[in-house]
Amino acid sequence: MPPPLPPALPAETDRAVRSYLRAADRILPGGIIACAVTGSIALGAFRPGRSDIDLVAVIADEWRTRPDLIRRLRLLHLTQVPRLTLGAARGRGVSACCNTVFIPESEVSRPVTEIRPIASHTGEIFDVGDAFDVNPVIWQELEDGGVTVRGHPVADWGLDPEPAELAPWIRTNLREYWMPLAAQLRDRPRRTPRALLRRLLTSPRGLTADAVSWCVLGPARMHHTLATGEIIGKERAGIHMLETFPQHAPITEVALAKVRGERIPSPPPRHERRALTASAMDDILAAALGYRGSHSDDPED
Repeated sequence: MPPPLPPALPAETDRAVRSYLRAADRILPGGIIACAVTGSIALGAFRPGRSDIDLVAVIADEWRTRPDLIRRLRLLHLTQVPRLTLGAARGRGVSACCNTVFIPESEVSRPVTEIRPIASHTGEIFDVGDAFDVNPVIWQELEDGGVTVRGHPVADWGLDPEPAELAPWIRTNLREYWMPLAAQLRDRPRRTPRALLRRLLTSPRGLTADAVSWCVLGPARMHHTLATGEIIGKERAGIHMLETFPQHAPITEVALAKVRGERIPSPPPRHERRALTASAMDDILAAALGYRGSHSDDPED
C-alpha cells in the first residue's frame, strides 16, 4: 500500500488521489514519475465536497514512444467515471474525481507556453495533445502552493511560469473564452462547444447557481490578477466582486452562496439570472481589458 500523502491534503482529496495513483500504477506502471495537486488546494481555498481536485502529472520519457500510451491514459481516465457518476448524483459535478494534465518529463522545465501536453482529462472530457491548465496562471499556482504527491518536491521541478506572460495570457483568455461566453448568455444559445457548458447555459428554467458561479467568478479572478498580480480562488473573487462591482451584488451573492455551500438566495429569481450574469460579465471584461497597472504592462490591441 502506498504511503499516505502529505498532511496538507484534506482527507477526501488524499483518498481520491491515492486511489488515482494506484490505478495509474496498474495501467501504466512507472509511467507517472511526479505528480502535484494544484487549483484550490494550492490557493488554500479548498472546500470539501465542492472544490475540484486538479493534478499535474509528469510522464516518464520512456513512455513517450509507446504506441499504447494514449490508450492507457484513456483507461486511467475511465477509472474516474464511477466517482464522476456518484458525484453528479450528489450534485458535486467534477469535484468528486481527479482532473489531470499529463506533461512529458523532458519538458517540465521549459517555459510553460512552450510545453506540449500529452493529454488531459476534466470530468467526462479527455483531450489528446491539449491541456488548458498548462498555462502561466496554473503554473504560478503550482510553483507557489502546489502539493507534491509523488516524486521530487515542486520546488525542484524547475518550473518556468513565465511571469511576463501572465497578463497577456489572461487578456487573451478573457477575449477568446469569456467574451464569447458572455455573448452566448445574451443570445440564449441552443448549442455550446462543451457538454458541461451546454448543461450550464441552456437550461429552460434559467441559469443554475453553478453556471452563475462559473460565469461571474471566473472573469472576476482574472480581473483581480490583472489589478494586483495575485492569483485567488473563487470565494475571494466573489468578495472582490462585491467590493469592486457592488452594482452586481445580487448575482454575486448567488455565486458566493454556491461556492460556500450555503442556501442560494431567492432574489434574483432564476429567470433573471441570465441577463444579470451577462451584465456582470460585460462590466468585468470592460474593466479588465481596459486596466492599466503595474502588473499589466502589455499594450492594448
